[in-house]
Amino acid sequence: MLGKKSVEQINAKISSIIGADMVVDGNIRAKEAVRVEGSVTGDVETEGALIISSSGKVRGNVKGSSIIIGGSLEGDLTSGGRTEVASTGKVIGNIRTKSLVVDENAVFQGQCIMNSEGISALPETSASGTENTEEQEQDSKKDNNNKWNKR
Repeated sequence: MLGKKSVEQINAKISSIIGADMVVDGNIRAKEAVRVEGSVTGDVETEGALIISSSGKVRGNVKGSSIIIGGSLEGDLTSGGRTEVASTGKVIGNIRTKSLVVDENAVFQGQCIMNSEGISALPETSASGTENTEEQEQDSKKDNNNKWNKR
């Protein structure tokens, strides 16, 4: 679990709060920390910390310097620092972060890429690159079948 000092420091710097009874349809961009207690359908991007409280729900991609998920996130997460999925948190999507903490009883369904040197963009695989990979796999299987058939 995240230390109390860290939570208190982040809470002290929060500049925007999406209240528990608030529903946002659209993207959110902020320079400082954002706390989501309501519902957001769209991407959330902040240069500061992002906190999704236990009542918060985000359906979209999120990006922040450090991210704490206590509620629900359906989308990809990118963090330049620490990411924590609290025991009440649920993440359905891929995580790209420098460090990751997943508390007991938290839900995480997806892939995680961790990089201690910070987050750098990974090369995107083009459709033609994917086809080549599939062709290579099929050729490899044929070679393996021929190899086994010869014996």
